[in-house]
Order: sequence, then structure tokens, then C-alpha cells
Amino acid sequence: MSLGKTLKGLRQKKSLNQKDLSSLSGVSQATISRIETGRVHQLRSVALKNLADALGVTVDFMMGDPQVFAEIPTIDDLVETGVSIPEFREERFRQIADSLDPLALHENGRVLYVNQSMADMLGYRKEELLGFNGIKMAVATQSHPVVQRMINSRSSDAYEVLLVRKDGSIFPAKVLGRPVREDVRLGLAQDITEQRCQQAVMRIQHSGLEADSMSDLTKIVRILSDEISDMGQQFEAVSLHVIDEAKDLLTSHYALPESRGYRSSSEVMPLQKSLDQYTPIRGLISHWRRNKLWERESDDAFFQMVSDSALGTEYKPSLLIDVPFEMGSVGIGLSEQSGLRRDVLVDVLKDLSEPISRVINHLAQLQQLRDQLEERDKYIGA
Repeated sequence: MSLGKTLKGLRQKKSLNQKDLSSLSGVSQATISRIETGRVHQLRSVALKNLADALGVTVDFMMGDPQVFAEIPTIDDLVETGVSIPEFREERFRQIADSLDPLALHENGRVLYVNQSMADMLGYRKEELLGFNGIKMAVATQSHPVVQRMINSRSSDAYEVLLVRKDGSIFPAKVLGRPVREDVRLGLAQDITEQRCQQAVMRIQHSGLEADSMSDLTKIVRILSDEISDMGQQFEAVSLHVIDEAKDLLTSHYALPESRGYRSSSEVMPLQKSLDQYTPIRGLISHWRRNKLWERESDDAFFQMVSDSALGTEYKPSLLIDVPFEMGSVGIGLSEQSGLRRDVLVDVLKDLSEPISRVINHLAQLQQLRDQLEERDKYIGA
């Protein structure tokens, strides 16, 4: 469970609104709101300690520290009863469960225990999971071997896997395991979509520092494609459109995932000519000027435009999403297969557009400086 969800849950259990918690903790109401909505990923230790004290819990509890594993008692009768936990341990177990989302699996994958928070994360009722094969139901196919290794392992190492909700959407998760019996494994799962997104931001920023010209943006789009693939999204291609109205240029970069050939391409076109020739470009620029998200099904006009591009006739997404930012837009062409939830995917694209925008601004300033130096050299030479 993320810090934001944990904070909100604890606050509501105390029957506090955000203003009340702000008064008790000394942390501003605006900051509390940003934490709960997932917009704050790192928090000063002092603020975190003040929030924990105000809510009557430890910092480790709020953060879902893996060391809390040590506090979970052995559930000796778990296999025999299937779902029950000794009554005197129930309160403590559930307190930990509220933060860490446990799932107890038999070595054959059968679910022996799951708390409601974990079930909610997967989109099921607890009864729909208990007694069934949790690996087949809740783990993406490509992660089956990893989860089986975790069940068979005696260590408490963390594993990153892709989990599947009941609606078919996929999300990356970190799972830690602890043996509670020779044939039973207790797994604690945490949705790490936000962490993966921050990892992608760091990769883009690092690559941006090494970038020397606008042509290097193809590498940025490649990173974008790789990171979205690692989050479990199945797609046809990701795109980056850089719009320069002053120079009448539209530069488009594309990257295909491994399943589609793992290739990249880019092309530069006159902006006005593209607007006159292609209806989809007119729609893209219109939404960009209004800073408006553009979601639409692909149509004949789009396929005709793509067939004239470096992507060719093999690129046939069913749905297209473009997220605008200051100097262009980032987009994705989705296949019919499931992946991240649409709202999560849009949030990811928005988060990743910010570092991409900074990289483009940096490269534009670098090119402007080069142009000025070239003009100076021409002047001196004359």
C-alpha cells in the first residue's frame, strides 16, 4: 500500500479530516492532500515523524517497512483451517495487514489467507480468492516463474512481479516472502507503479544530461517504451511529437516495444504542410494548443498518415492517447490486449512528460547557443 493510501486510511480510522490532522501534526493541509493523492513521493523525515505521532503509529508502520515481517507470528494452524488465525493474534495480524497487504500461499499456489486490503488491490472479494490458485488468478503469465521461485525460497528477498486484477489490468508490484511453514509462504505485496514511474523519470533525466542534440530524443522515447513495457502495459508504439511553430517544424519520434520488433524511428516535417495534409495532425495540434488530453480510436485517416511515415502499414493500434506538454506531446498507441488501467496510464504519461519537456528545453537552449556562436564566428570572419 502506498504512503498516500496508508495515511488516508489511518486518518479516516481516527475520524479526522485533513484540517484536523494538519493541526495535530503541524504538517500543512496542502501537503497532506498531495500525499494522499500520490503527488508527494518523498517526505521530509520530520514531517513523516509528526504525522505518525499524530496518528498514534510508528514511522515504519506508515511506510510499510519490511522489518515488520519480524512481528508477524507463525500461523501454525493456517493450512489446517484454510483461512482462520488464532483469535488472540487476530488484532495484531490485521493491524499489520492494513499496512502490508499479506497473502498466504501453499507451495502449490493455493490461497490460504488474504486480507481485505490485498483483495481490494486485486479487485476481488476475499471469498473469490480463498482456496483457489493465486498464481493463476492474480499473477501475470510472465511472472509465474518468479513467484514460484519466491514460494520455494527460504529467504525473505524482495521480488518484482506483475500482478493482474480481476478486470484484467496489470500493475507492477514488489512482493516479499516469509516461510511460515515448510509448505506455506506468507507474501506481502506493494503496488510499485509510482516507484517505477519515478525510476523512469530518473532514467530520462540522466539520459537528458548526456543528450547533445534533438536527434538524441529517440533515445528518450526508447526509455519511455522500455519503462512502460516493464509496468505491464501492452502497446503498439509510444511517440513523442516536438512542435516548433516559430520554425514551422513538427518532429516525431517513435519507439516500438520488443513484441513489435524493438525498433525506433524519427522524422521531421514542415508543420503547416502536415496540418494541411493530415487530419490527425490538425487534431493533435488543436488539443496541444488547448493543453487538452486527446483520446480517440484510430481511423482510416490515421492509418493513411502512418502508411506515409517511417512506421509503415504494420502499425495498427486500436486506441490512441496523446498527453500535451509545453513543447509537444507524448503519446501511445494501444493494442486490444489489457495492461495498465487507462487512468493510471494517463497519469504515467503526464509524469514522464515533465522530464521530457525539461530535456527538450535544455536541448533547445543548447542549439540556440550554438547558433549564436556560429553567427559570431561568421561576423568575426567577415
